[in-house]
Amino acid sequence: MANRDVEPSLFELYKLYKETSEKVSDRRAAANTWMLSVNSALVAFYALMEKGKEIVGSSGRHLWLGALPVAGIIICMAWAALLVSYRKINHAKFKVLMEMEQSLPYASYSREDEILHESKRWNLSNIESWIPWAFGLLYAVLTLAVVCGW
Repeated sequence: MANRDVEPSLFELYKLYKETSEKVSDRRAAANTWMLSVNSALVAFYALMEKGKEIVGSSGRHLWLGALPVAGIIICMAWAALLVSYRKINHAKFKVLMEMEQSLPYASYSREDEILHESKRWNLSNIESWIPWAFGLLYAVLTLAVVCGW
């Protein structure tokens, strides 16, 4: 069981470290928002190029229709890599917080982890990782459509 007599400096360190984990989560959310916006803009621009022949010439249009999905696939690969990186950083931070909790009166993160594990809920990190894959699949289909002339 956790120690009831907590050094004030340890508790302050714990709170400070907890804030750093929250900042990582905030950066992760901002990165997701940015990547979702970039992908939405690419899809919208693709649709504009598909329908708007007068914007660029025929050869320029074909180039854009081929390049946009390829760029989208690269962006989705970067997004997926970012998510893996943030997941690893968060995992490490929460592991450190759980270790620090051993010297605190109550191990809230450890208990939360137990409860979530018992509930067998889907991991949000895994669900979150579906989004770049979904966009990547869309871009692969669009690339195939350009190559096959559909």
